Amino acid sequence: MDVFLTSPWIPPEWVRAHGLQPRGIWAAENLQRLPCPLSAGVCAFAESAVRFAQSRAESAAVFSTACDQMRRAFDAAIFRGQRQAFLFNLPATWQTAAAGQILRSELERLGRFLLAMGGRAPSPEQLWLEMLQAGRTRKLLLESARASSSRGFAEAVARFHWDGSFSPPPPAAPADQIPLALVGGPFLASHWKWLDALEAAGGRVALDATEMGELSLAPPLESETVAKDPFDTLFRGCLDNTIGVFQRPNARLYSWLKPRLASRQARGIVLWHFTGCDLWRAEAPTLRETFGLPVLLLEACAEPGAAPRDLNRLQAFVETLR
Repeated sequence: MDVFLTSPWIPPEWVRAHGLQPRGIWAAENLQRLPCPLSAGVCAFAESAVRFAQSRAESAAVFSTACDQMRRAFDAAIFRGQRQAFLFNLPATWQTAAAGQILRSELERLGRFLLAMGGRAPSPEQLWLEMLQAGRTRKLLLESARASSSRGFAEAVARFHWDGSFSPPPPAAPADQIPLALVGGPFLASHWKWLDALEAAGGRVALDATEMGELSLAPPLESETVAKDPFDTLFRGCLDNTIGVFQRPNARLYSWLKPRLASRQARGIVLWHFTGCDLWRAEAPTLRETFGLPVLLLEACAEPGAAPRDLNRLQAFVETLR
């Protein structure tokens, strides 16, 4: 059975260890094929996730509480008849023991849900093998990030989130392109045309810090020796490496960004956000003040593709950095 995940912070190796197939819903190429009949202020990604889950009633869907939009999307999915849905309570803090207890209990509760969906109870050895394989793939992706083309890297990360595989992304074109950081919310397959437009304008994504880009690739395991308690290792890895704008405080996001922006020599930030995503939109002034870089806000449309007005803004932004 496929288990569609709406958040990169829900560990796919935990699902795979139960004998089920995790799939990052954002990597589905047909997720936003049709325009969504959006209500005012509704996130297009959240609504698309509901519609996609509804069309896959034979599969399971796991939503998270990382934002109010996705929390309400879970309610809408249940209301529309998706009975095989699960809401993962992702703590917004990490500094307290209570936050860790919540995360651990949610992983355990997710495990019981996966068993109810027909999964098997994972052995420690099987869980560790899945964790090692996922860690190796993440390591390969992270190592390829610097030298890959913008779209090639996005496609490679999406492929990992879809089926756990790794395909080497093509190298970046040897051209005098302006290095930029792409920061923000879900960047879907239907948005990859933006990356082609960016490179055509003379820029390139030197750092993909979207939620489904490098930000979603946790560091690999430091040792391949079987841990005494693989579940505890998985839990602590999730607790330490979940880095998102939803966290309070979100200081870990800026600590993660700072060395990477410097090492990739980013000359500007493209802040990507969906309509209604106040969490990411509100970061624009803080990003400018913290890193001293120009910031361009781009809003994801409900429909696939890119609006001509936004393409002109993107081209003008790259031109000002020359």
